[in-house]
Amino acid sequence: MTRRLTRLAAAAALALAGGLLAIPLRGRAAPEESDRVDRRVQIGDRIDDAELRTLDGKRDRFLAKGVKANVFVFFRLQHDRSLDTMRDLAGCEKEFAGKPVRFVGVVSDSWPAGEVEAFVKESGVKMPVLVDDGDALYGKLGIRLHPVIGIVDAQRRLVAFEPFRQINYCDRVKVRIRRALGEAGEAEVAKVDEPERTPLPHSDAGVARRHLNFARQLHRIGQDEKALEEVKKSLAFAPSAEAYALEGEVLVALHRCPDALRAFETAAKLEPGNTAARDGKKSCPP
Repeated sequence: MTRRLTRLAAAAALALAGGLLAIPLRGRAAPEESDRVDRRVQIGDRIDDAELRTLDGKRDRFLAKGVKANVFVFFRLQHDRSLDTMRDLAGCEKEFAGKPVRFVGVVSDSWPAGEVEAFVKESGVKMPVLVDDGDALYGKLGIRLHPVIGIVDAQRRLVAFEPFRQINYCDRVKVRIRRALGEAGEAEVAKVDEPERTPLPHSDAGVARRHLNFARQLHRIGQDEKALEEVKKSLAFAPSAEAYALEGEVLVALHRCPDALRAFETAAKLEPGNTAARDGKKSCPP
């Protein structure tokens, strides 16, 4: 009897420990957390609205009325991937300005407001940032990773859920916002999701693609001189509109507008419908 009670007590202790370990650590996450896709909410589910505290102590809604796409991002501080994601979203905000799209950030209340404000300022986003007191919304949605971006349509249905990706992350988010707006179809989404299936006009297409992907990563984190080198390597193997358009974006970041415009022009000649080349020209006024 004593041995049985001992075994039961040990089992209960293990169960309790497992439960404690399953509770998300506030303010930090396990190293592998950003690579897990583990959530309670699923694509197609209706998302309930919530009222949360803002950084200045006021109240605001998690979901806005009268828009076609509510874009939310759960992020955390002291996290390079979260900072990169917020910087990308700063560009998305500009791209979708004037359209029925609302962006909102959500952060745990475990971070001091002053540190959050500094983080937001560094990222360049203009979106409201809501404080998730007690990680209540985080837990309700069952999200277990940072950063993550979700898109909710006009019917309050979750139409996209995008954990961080090293490659093509910003493009995946943008095309899904455009789909929620009715500006893109499934074929365009699939093309963005699987760019490796788009053949490049050269026998060394695979090498060119690797250099191009690496250049995009470097550009995303602000290492534009190195990004330019990788773009030029990609062009040396396989000239493409995609590579020239990225070269233009990098040159804009380096404040080399005349060179950037030439790159955008070349991209447009190779692919007249290239949206990156078209939008890139607006970055450098004549």
